[in-house]
Amino acid sequence: DEYRKKVLGCWMGKNIGGTLGAPMEWHRQVNKVSFYTQELKGDPLPNDDLDIQLLWLVALEERGVSLNAQTLADYWCLYVTPHWAEYGTAKINMRTGLMQPLCGTMRNDYKDSCGAFIRSEIWACIAPGCPPIAARYAYEDAILDHGNGEGTYGEVFCAALESAAFVVDDIHKLIDIGLSYIPENCGVTGAVRCAVKCHQTGKTWLEAREAVLKDFRGSAAFNSPRMISEEDRKKGYDKGKLGWDAPSNIGLLVVGLLYGEGDFDKSICTAVNCGEDTDCTAANVGSIFGIMRGIDAIPEKWIKPIGRRIKRFASPRRRHR
Repeated sequence: DEYRKKVLGCWMGKNIGGTLGAPMEWHRQVNKVSFYTQELKGDPLPNDDLDIQLLWLVALEERGVSLNAQTLADYWCLYVTPHWAEYGTAKINMRTGLMQPLCGTMRNDYKDSCGAFIRSEIWACIAPGCPPIAARYAYEDAILDHGNGEGTYGEVFCAALESAAFVVDDIHKLIDIGLSYIPENCGVTGAVRCAVKCHQTGKTWLEAREAVLKDFRGSAAFNSPRMISEEDRKKGYDKGKLGWDAPSNIGLLVVGLLYGEGDFDKSICTAVNCGEDTDCTAANVGSIFGIMRGIDAIPEKWIKPIGRRIKRFASPRRRHR
């Protein structure tokens, strides 16, 4: 019963965080949200962060628990519909015969981006309290479209942390567990340690955001001026490496966890208010909270507006039709 409540908390927190952050996705700015900003009418927003994990659940049901990257690649080529960034590059590479991890590495400007850590929860949920197992599955998953990039380190970090969260109720210990599975000198580790140091030295969450963006930012929506606030442009944050997104967003995810101080509202809103890939960072923060505390700890005011269903993601043309 405890496991079931934690799994339900994981997916409910994920759905809430993704829906809360979606309207501000990829805006480099400080937000000021405290609740949903859109009319929801009882439904969450569609979210590819959830869709791909449901596909992995189908793969587990059909092929058993002995999954590897090759099996996941078969499902990817058949069922993953998004064609942009790392998703599309990986699919092209797979269909031309490149094996893993080359399919996620070759000609992939987005191998350091966010598409992998956002689908890490499924591996924690099938390996609760077993970070080595969750991390292994996460690696087999992430190399499909992130190869030897920071995106792979991001998913391994999150999956190990989330698996441990089933049995550990201390966010500092969980962060250390996640870091123990990725290289000490990678960008994700650097951004996480930056966020932790800011929290330990008494800096505000805004100062922590500044520190993470100063040293670990990539581009913001192709460095489009309309997606970057005037304040951040003045600081030089309108420049960044294309696709190098996982370090900063994992860092801001950790900012949400630390500065949320165990409060659901504060945790997910802090993640969104930091800007960047807001639907993803808030979704992961929500899922981690749900694993640690269970479905009963998530306030009903967040559940009622979106219900308890998962809404399938579709391409913009398909949604329009």
